[in-house]
Amino acid sequence: MERKKSVSTALRFAIVFFVIKFVLDMVILCCEPLQRLLFMMFSGNILRDQKLSAVSIIFSAVMLIIALLPKSILAVYSLSKKDLQKQRGLITIILTAAFSLLSSVISAIGSPFIARITSLSETGLLSILSTPRAVTGLFSAAATIILYCCGAIELYNGTEKPVYPNNYSGNTDSENTLS
Repeated sequence: MERKKSVSTALRFAIVFFVIKFVLDMVILCCEPLQRLLFMMFSGNILRDQKLSAVSIIFSAVMLIIALLPKSILAVYSLSKKDLQKQRGLITIILTAAFSLLSSVISAIGSPFIARITSLSETGLLSILSTPRAVTGLFSAAATIILYCCGAIELYNGTEKPVYPNNYSGNTDSENTLS
């Protein structure tokens, strides 16, 4: 079955939401005036003059890329297909769940690791920045929901791909699938 325009539009929205999440998080991590404003909002004047080191910014950016890239690639791959297939829809749903779990595991493993390689004040700064980054996480959550929905649409409206290819070699015995 040919893909409807609305499914392709939804997948484009998912890609745009992943890009928005990445850009906003990078602005939060790299823009010092915005960081100072956020530090004043959430911690008062205690951490106003502190700055994030390059190590913590790079490590946070790498964790962000590892968390977002697999689902972004899945959305681009799904967008590149012009037809709907049940098997691809099921694979999209399973991979979206697996990549979401991967994102959670990366976050759970990365947070204590970054606390060990940075100072206590930088850990506090990253903790303060996690609040606005959680808000930008809504874009990633929306994109993930869109991927689930597009996978479900493809699963329920897609055509069945035959398990065995058509046999046009002249063999008329339907029980013999090995020849």
